[in-house]
Amino acid sequence: MRINKYSFLFIYALFVSAATFAQGQFTLEEAIELGIKNSYDIAVVNNNAAIAENNNTLGNAGMLPVVDINASTNFATNATKQKFYTGETIDRSGVKNSNITSGVYLTWTLFNGLKMFATHEQLSALEAMGKLSSKIQIENTLQSIIITYYNVVKQKQLIKGLSENIKISEERLAIAQKKFDVGAGSKLDVLQAKTDMNAQASNLIRQKTILDELKMSLNQLLARPAETTFEVNDSIPVSFQLKYEDLKTNYQKANVSLLYAQENMALSKQQLNSTKADMFPVINLNANYLFTRAQNGAGQLLFNQNLGFNYGLTASWRIFNGFTLNNRIKNARLQEENASLNYKNIQSQVEQQLIIAFKHYEDDKKVLDLEEDNLKLVKEAVNIALERFRIGSSNSLELKVIQQTYDDALVRLSEARYNAKVSETTLMKLNGSLVK
Repeated sequence: MRINKYSFLFIYALFVSAATFAQGQFTLEEAIELGIKNSYDIAVVNNNAAIAENNNTLGNAGMLPVVDINASTNFATNATKQKFYTGETIDRSGVKNSNITSGVYLTWTLFNGLKMFATHEQLSALEAMGKLSSKIQIENTLQSIIITYYNVVKQKQLIKGLSENIKISEERLAIAQKKFDVGAGSKLDVLQAKTDMNAQASNLIRQKTILDELKMSLNQLLARPAETTFEVNDSIPVSFQLKYEDLKTNYQKANVSLLYAQENMALSKQQLNSTKADMFPVINLNANYLFTRAQNGAGQLLFNQNLGFNYGLTASWRIFNGFTLNNRIKNARLQEENASLNYKNIQSQVEQQLIIAFKHYEDDKKVLDLEEDNLKLVKEAVNIALERFRIGSSNSLELKVIQQTYDDALVRLSEARYNAKVSETTLMKLNGSLVK
């Protein structure tokens, strides 16, 4: 049957939690469903998989008989001249003759060196590879949607952080202005506060542009108009529950690229068997049910009609073809060896990718913990510095430095959350559990 996109849609619970999304927001779950539904690439590979499934039949494998119905009729007008041993002679012009032939013909290959069974196995392997191709495309699409979606969320977090820092700058400006008005501060502090606030506002404008561009990129992945507006949640959930031993155990039986390479090995093996089958004779069962009728305007036989069933066997065996079969068998063996080498190569690559991805995953966890703690410390430092500036215990420069530290901490925390989600998604894909 045709591959159902929803049968593959399995996003682990870490990605989507309904309680975390406010009404009216465009959730990751909705983005994934829309992307799977609209993706042109997925539609193409699904159609190719359906073609491979349709081709996997006993008839295409050569296991079923071929039945034809043929009919023909011929009319002729001739000049006939015949001389018989009895001395009788026929010499006539304008002689009309007609022939009618119709019948049902059956040809059924009974034995061809088991080639038909090898062909059927090839078709089954191609069908399996078609389904795996669909799954690979769905995985790639999901990964792109997830990463782009959370990149949008990251930009939203950065905008939120910039907005918070601008509020601090506004308060800093108000304090500096108040101090200047009462003669307790300098004009320089006021000007510096305004300059810093304008720079932050400029950064906020650029950040919003980046957010708009990423939203358009997500819309493109979902095959909808680029200008479609939407809002996303401002959190990136990561649970860090993945374990290396579990991933290492599962990837060999669940990684889609590895499974595809396995099916390619099976296909190469059956191609070799199919080629070897040409070394054996071919035995066919032939049968027909015929009706023939002939009418002649002159001659000894004026009318002849037959109706009946005929059957028999034919055998053919090509015993020499210029050694081309030997070469084909050698090439098929090499193709089988290549498929095995390709599988080992992919296995090695996936294993290496898994080790590297899990190392990044663990590092991202440590970095995220540090950045979350660091942000708490920086927030406290900002409050202290702001209060010190308010009572005149510190200057504008000290507060500016603390503000920049706060801004850097917000950026690093957003990056850490996003990187952790990317690592998590990569591991799920390598493990074959992103899509089931």
